[in-house]
Amino acid sequence: MTNILFTNFCIFVTFLYLSGLLSKKYVAGVVTPSIHVKINAGLLFGIYGIILMYYSFPIDPRFFADLRHLAIVVIASYLGWLPSLIAGVLIALGRLILFGMSTSSAIAGAGMLLIGIICGMLSRMHWERLGKMLLMSMSSMLVLLCIMWMNIPDHHKVYTVFTQHLIISMLATVVIYMLTEYINTSNQLFLQMKKNAETDYLTSLHNLRQFEQLLSERFLEAQHFSERLGVLVVDIDHFKKINDTYGHAAGDAVLQQLSKVLREHSRSFDEVSRNGGEEFSVLVPEATIDETAAIAERIRAAVADHIFVLEDGTKIQITVSIGAAVHPDTIRSKNAKELLQQADRELYRAKDSGRNRVCSAPEIHDLILS
Repeated sequence: MTNILFTNFCIFVTFLYLSGLLSKKYVAGVVTPSIHVKINAGLLFGIYGIILMYYSFPIDPRFFADLRHLAIVVIASYLGWLPSLIAGVLIALGRLILFGMSTSSAIAGAGMLLIGIICGMLSRMHWERLGKMLLMSMSSMLVLLCIMWMNIPDHHKVYTVFTQHLIISMLATVVIYMLTEYINTSNQLFLQMKKNAETDYLTSLHNLRQFEQLLSERFLEAQHFSERLGVLVVDIDHFKKINDTYGHAAGDAVLQQLSKVLREHSRSFDEVSRNGGEEFSVLVPEATIDETAAIAERIRAAVADHIFVLEDGTKIQITVSIGAAVHPDTIRSKNAKELLQQADRELYRAKDSGRNRVCSAPEIHDLILS
């Protein structure tokens, strides 16, 4: 039996590493998993439990020893009651399907469902994760003891098997906790590094590298699907004067507050970036040049009306100049950089025309776009 349980443990560890690769976007404490993610996780760990059950050790024709309950313990400790219940239901059904419909199968299936419910309830406790996992594992083993007692007539054999099973289960729980925490921490570091590589530290907007990546991707999509893609280049007027007058901390405060104004007055699916210094950009998909210019004007007016509050309580107002271009309304090119360059030229035209204004590239009038 020990060899089979060790095999179960090794199989489950493999599953955990695979799950770690799948869950990089849903690390506990970093990104709150959605209901959809929890349901999928419950189904996945339910399947893990069924596979572990397939490699079980027959103690008796009516009872098979394995570590299937640990699939429920792990998913309950990380994602709560819903995936725990789903995994419990799936493993219970798997018991009936793999070993046939009988009284012993019904008892074992009901036991797995009960383990899913118990672990789901225990997941709500405000304990450290190792403590919860050990309590869940112990509770699961007590349920399994009851199943053994009802399904195996030789009760002396029950105690012998249960003692071995309990020791292996608790040791496996501790090792699995260490592995899952290692995987979870690795994923946290991966997400943090990815975020740092893509995000401007001051404004939490996309940084220049991410903007260039997004521009390239969105431009290719627009070409492939014969859609429009607009670019706004936004620059703060006389920003150097703000830094010289109020200091660099004041300049940082202005940049942070401006980033919020840009997000609030762009559409929900527009993508706002800080390109460096006082220059920002907005990717505007699925809009004509007139619609893109209207979005730019809305942003310009919102910035002009906004009161910027500095760290010392000083209130100031600023203005921005904006250049706008749209593929293929104002430029027909296979190069995303040329679209950006056209928007840049319009920005400089806005600066040369007196600032605090929007300039958009002229439309190509023979355009036909479905």
